[in-house]
Amino acid sequence: MTQTTPAPGTCSKVATGIAGFDIMTGGGLPTGRASAAIGTAGAGKTVFAMQTLVHRVRETGSVGVFVSFEQSVEGVISDMTSFDWNARALIESGKILVVDGRPQPDILHSGAFDIVGLLAMVRGATEPGPPACVVFDGLDTLLTMLPSPNAQRGELLRLQDFVERLGSTIILTIKATLGSNTGFEEMGLYMADCVIELTRDAEDALSSRSLRIQKYRSSNHVQGWMPFIMMAQGIEVEAIDARPKAMPVSDERLSTGIDRLDEMLSGGLYRGSSTLLSGAPGTAKTTLGTRFLDAVCRHGERALCICFDESPEEIVRNVNSVGTKLAPHVTSGLLRMHGMVDRSAGPDEFAHEIANQIRLHRPRHVLIDPVSIFTNSLPAQNAVRRLIQLCKREGITVVLTSLIERISGDVESSRSYVSTLCDNWIHLSYVINGGERNRALTIVKSRGTAHSNQVGELLLGNGGISIADVYTEDGAVLMGSLRWQRERANRRAIQIAEDEAMQRQRDVERSVDELARRIADLNSELTARENELEILRGQAVEVERSETARRASMSKRRAFGASSNEDATGAR
Repeated sequence: MTQTTPAPGTCSKVATGIAGFDIMTGGGLPTGRASAAIGTAGAGKTVFAMQTLVHRVRETGSVGVFVSFEQSVEGVISDMTSFDWNARALIESGKILVVDGRPQPDILHSGAFDIVGLLAMVRGATEPGPPACVVFDGLDTLLTMLPSPNAQRGELLRLQDFVERLGSTIILTIKATLGSNTGFEEMGLYMADCVIELTRDAEDALSSRSLRIQKYRSSNHVQGWMPFIMMAQGIEVEAIDARPKAMPVSDERLSTGIDRLDEMLSGGLYRGSSTLLSGAPGTAKTTLGTRFLDAVCRHGERALCICFDESPEEIVRNVNSVGTKLAPHVTSGLLRMHGMVDRSAGPDEFAHEIANQIRLHRPRHVLIDPVSIFTNSLPAQNAVRRLIQLCKREGITVVLTSLIERISGDVESSRSYVSTLCDNWIHLSYVINGGERNRALTIVKSRGTAHSNQVGELLLGNGGISIADVYTEDGAVLMGSLRWQRERANRRAIQIAEDEAMQRQRDVERSVDELARRIADLNSELTARENELEILRGQAVEVERSETARRASMSKRRAFGASSNEDATGAR
C-alpha cells in the first residue's frame, strides 16, 4: 500500500495514482478521511474519483465502492471501462462495486428518504475490513432532492459520522462552485479534510482544464492552479513540486554547428541553457535549430525534435540541401523526430505530449519548432514556462524557434513571451535592398557570456551554412549582390591604386638606377681626373727639378767662362 509517513503535525496520505496531483499534495489524499472534488459540469470530478478508486483497489487489494447519485450502474461501468485502467476485470472479480444510489421518485414524494440504508449496504459489502476507497459521486444531486435544508444537513451529518466510523478514504464529488453560499455545499466542503477544485474553460474553440487544492487540513500543498488533461490513461497533471530542487548549472560550451556563430557567442551555448531562434517565416530558424541537433548527435548525444509546422520527413529532406544530414542520426536512434503537424489541441495538451516524449526518449537536447504554435494566452505562457523549467531541471539544452511579432516601430517580441524566459535570443531577419531579400542574424541577448553585437549575414548554400560580416559603407548596410558589386568595385579600385603605386615605384627605381649609374660614371671620371692630376703634378715637379738643374748648370758654365776672360786680358 502506497502511504506516506506523516511528518509531525501532518496527516498520513495515500496515493491517487495521478502522479502530478500526488506531487502537489506531497503524497495524495488523507487516509481515513473525506475529500471533496468540486467543480462545474465536465470539469473532471468523476474521472478524478474513478481513477483514484481504481488505483487504491490495485494498491491494496481491498474492495472499492462507487456510489452514483446521477448515473445508472451500466453508465458508470461504461465510463470506467473506457479508460486504460483494466477496470472491467476488477469489476467482474468483485473488487469494485458499483452502487446505484439514485432515490426512487415514489420514496422522494413520500418524504421518507434517507441514506442510512445505503450506507449500511456499503459497510456490509466491504466487510470484514475497511474498503480501499469509497466514492459518493454527485452528492449534490441527492441533496437537492431532499425537501428542506434541515433534511440536507441531516443527511450530511449521517455521512460525516459514517466516514469517521469507516476509517477509509472517502471521495465526495459535488457539482458546485466555491462561494455559491448554498447551505449543503458549504457544509459538505467544511466536513471534507481535502477540497480539490476543478474547472473547465474554453478559448479559441479549445477546452482547457485546471485544478487547485482549495483546502488541505494538516498538510502542506501547492496552492496555485495547475493544468491537467484527460487522456486514455485518465487525468494527467503536470505539477510543480513544492519542494525546491537545485537546477544543474554547467560551464561546458556546446557548438551550434556553425563556427562563426560559436565565435559570436564566445564559444557556443552553455549546456543546459535555453535558446530562442526568432524571426519571420523563411529566415532559416528551423535550419539553424536542426544544425545544432546535427552537431550534438555527431558527438553521440541523444536529441529530440518536436515538429509542428512540417513533418519530420519534410524537415530531413529540406535541411539536407544545406549539408545537414539528419537521416543517419534518426536511423541510429540518437535523434527522435516527433511530428505534431495539424494537431488541434490546447497548450496544456501540447506541453504534456512534449514532456511525455522527453520522458520516453530521455534526450540531452531538445528542439521545439516552432514554440509559437502556443498562443499568447496565459495558459500558453505557463505551458512554455513549465517546459523550459522541466528541461532545466533535467539539465537538457533546449532550443526554441518562434515567429516574431512586431509591436510598434522597432520593438519586437516573440509569441508566448518566450524571449523573456530564454537564456539566449538569436534573432533572424530580412534585409531588402536593391531588389534582393537577404538574411541577417543578430544576437539580442546571451546571459552570462560576452557576445557579438554585430549583425551578420546568414548564407545558405549546398556547401553548408556560414555567417559573413555585413558590409557597411557611408552608413549603409550592404548584403547580397549589392555587397558583391561594392566589394568588387572596391577591389578594382584597390587594384588600380596598387598598379599605379607599383608603376610609380618602378619609375623611381629606374631613376635611382640611373642616378646610381651616373654617380658611378662620375666617380670613374673623378678617379681618372685625380690620377691625371697626380701625373701632372709629378710632371710639374720633374720639370721644375730639371729646370733647376739646367739653371744651375748654366750658372756654373757662366762662372767658368768669366774667369778665363779675365786671365786673358791681364796677360796682354
